[in-house]
Amino acid sequence: MKSWKTPLIYCVSLMACFVAGIAIDLACGGEVDPYDYYVSFFHNNVQGGKDNRPFYFTSYQFLYDNKEPLSEADVNAGEWAAYFGKDVSADDVARAMYHLDAHTEAALAEGYLKTGEKLPDTLSKNTFLRALLLKKNSSALKYYRFAKSAEKLANTGFDQWNPTPIDTIGLLTAGNTALKNALLEKDKFIQLRYFYQAQRLMHYGKDYTIALRIYDKYIAAFASQSHVRGWALALKAGEKRWLKDTVQAAYLFSRIFDEYPERRVQAYQNYKYIHVTSNKPLALCTNNNERASIYAIEGFGNPDLNLEYLQQVYHYAPSSATVGVLLVREINKLEEGYLTHKLLNANTAFTSGFYTERGDQKQPGRLIHMAKLIAFCKQLVAERKYPDYNIGNLAGAYLAWMESDNANGFAWLRALNNEQLSPAMNDQKEIIRLLLISQNIQKLNEINEAQLLPALKWLDEKTKAEVKRNTSGDYIDNDDHKFAITARNFYQQILAPAYLQQGDTTRAALALFKSAGDYVMTDFWENNLHSSQISRLIRWKKTPPAVPYLNFLASKLNLLKLNYLNELLGTAYLREHRYGKAIAAFKLVDVVALNKYPDDYYKGDPFIDRINDYPKVLRYGKTKGFNKLQFAMAMNTLEQKIKTDTLNAPSYYYRYATGLYNTSHYGNAWYLISYTWSSADFGRQQKYSYDTDYVKTENAEKYYLLARSLSNNEEFKAKCTFMAAKCRQKQAVIPNFFMTDYTQAEKKYLHQLRSSQYFDELKDKYRKTAIYKKAIGECSYLKDFVLMSQ
Repeated sequence: MKSWKTPLIYCVSLMACFVAGIAIDLACGGEVDPYDYYVSFFHNNVQGGKDNRPFYFTSYQFLYDNKEPLSEADVNAGEWAAYFGKDVSADDVARAMYHLDAHTEAALAEGYLKTGEKLPDTLSKNTFLRALLLKKNSSALKYYRFAKSAEKLANTGFDQWNPTPIDTIGLLTAGNTALKNALLEKDKFIQLRYFYQAQRLMHYGKDYTIALRIYDKYIAAFASQSHVRGWALALKAGEKRWLKDTVQAAYLFSRIFDEYPERRVQAYQNYKYIHVTSNKPLALCTNNNERASIYAIEGFGNPDLNLEYLQQVYHYAPSSATVGVLLVREINKLEEGYLTHKLLNANTAFTSGFYTERGDQKQPGRLIHMAKLIAFCKQLVAERKYPDYNIGNLAGAYLAWMESDNANGFAWLRALNNEQLSPAMNDQKEIIRLLLISQNIQKLNEINEAQLLPALKWLDEKTKAEVKRNTSGDYIDNDDHKFAITARNFYQQILAPAYLQQGDTTRAALALFKSAGDYVMTDFWENNLHSSQISRLIRWKKTPPAVPYLNFLASKLNLLKLNYLNELLGTAYLREHRYGKAIAAFKLVDVVALNKYPDDYYKGDPFIDRINDYPKVLRYGKTKGFNKLQFAMAMNTLEQKIKTDTLNAPSYYYRYATGLYNTSHYGNAWYLISYTWSSADFGRQQKYSYDTDYVKTENAEKYYLLARSLSNNEEFKAKCTFMAAKCRQKQAVIPNFFMTDYTQAEKKYLHQLRSSQYFDELKDKYRKTAIYKKAIGECSYLKDFVLMSQ
């Protein structure tokens, strides 16, 4: 009465099911995480830093990050602090300029700034506000008061349900006042800001011609290194756009993008929204940096494999940080469009149809692109024009690993010996070394596992350090857990599949648990482990392995409670029909855990037999639902009675078969052998060892037939035959909608549902029985069969 697959068949099919995990999550899960939707081992922040973070690769968002690399408020506060001197702090400027509530603003304007009254207690030590009232800073005080009043006009809130019209007259009036003040002002620092305010207020008042004239006449040639000139240039770009000179506007936005990081995201967005072909603004460029800037913007906006923009930026500005960012983007694109597919398609029978949108590992241009990218990496290293040229060696090593070219991969890494690398680059080198070592190992065993151990310990420490940096445990920034993602991907996509390939499911289970203990691990443990493997894990939990590598891999077992492991073990025994063993395991589980399902839906009587499976009937009358221990005891009792009470064996076999049928996907007590239920399980291909019962109901069919063979009662035999017909019907596989001959396959499937050797027997041998008459009245499939065969 035992039915489970051989370990070899089990492990081969299991690997494909597991590797499909990411694909299934993408196909059926919730919203895609735009930062973590493909398998990646090459960290996107190895190059570029904060200034270029918004332009890291993701094809699921317009930008990786909408936040400007630099705060405009901080830039402005810094300039004001420098203007006043060492006695004024930038933090105090920022607070007074940008972070006062309306009540404090009003009190300040009518009190201290107007009459010299004492500062509010919360601002009594603000060095900027105190400095404003000094006689020598009368121009600064006047400007500050003007800027605060003008801000109320320029920055108005928007309510789409109750929109307030723009105060155009107020803006234009304030703009004229700013221009007059500027023309009268002698202090160049203050004068530039007045001119900027004049242009800005005219711009917001929609008089773009006047605003543009102010810039060209007063600001364009203003002798100053202040970033205010850049903000004014950004306004001019917008004015050109509104006045339909889109090419000039795009060119100006590209300059802002390059020169003013506090406006970089804004400039990038505006350039892209204008939709001009790059050759037009390129024609306006006056130097190589400007040309490189336009190619950088075009490159950051391209989610497809493309080396042109990287090569052009390197040609015009080889020392630009953008070179490294664009190179890493190309690697990340290959991870999304090639590497992820390569891993998921290890067994196409389980992964076909999930990735149809972007890329394919067989795309014709991929090999050409990788060859060109490797050639570029060699050029980068050879010419050493790019300051961080060793990114070329790292990229080359990673691309070699991606193509399973370990020899070249290690050669690229050796070129980094004695080279001074940044911390991020050095970390990336260690990740690539781990990947190459693991790929170089043909079969994992105690000898070569020891080679992996130092690298895995290093990765473990990196992951722990991330947790320490974020003591809340709630990751806010994707950069806060890059090593955790790397570890998860390595254990899930590299190490666990390697163990599965060589038939070591226990180590594969440990690798998945080491990966993070997420849903992939839970799904794998709950669906794929046999009792022997779970027993081994329990032993290792109680007595950690002495072998250092295995001890490391099993180190997280102490986090699992024995309640969970024994419940898992008991469930595995149920699936294997080893009910005596299941009883022993479940008796080690506390009552609360055994009855963990509060919902009535999980309290079925598995020994009910019905004509139709739907609507489900959980139990009749006052009968109670069964938990796993009770079911194991009932099935174990039936096994004993079958052996000792041969006279009533037919009824015991029938009840035993019904217990198996009702623990299937189609029964009322599926929860006894499965942890989840999904409509997608109906008629699917077999993928788990217990699917013989859960999806195919093959064992239930066998025992219904055995019960029939031992009985002489026609009604009973008819009942067994009909139940066997139900079991056989469940063995038909629903065709995949994406298959080329779907229409024919669907017809064949529907025919299988309405035709059965058991229907033949019911019609020919048992048509006079009461069960036949009841079944043909309630079962549409049997009724259709009889009608078709007349």
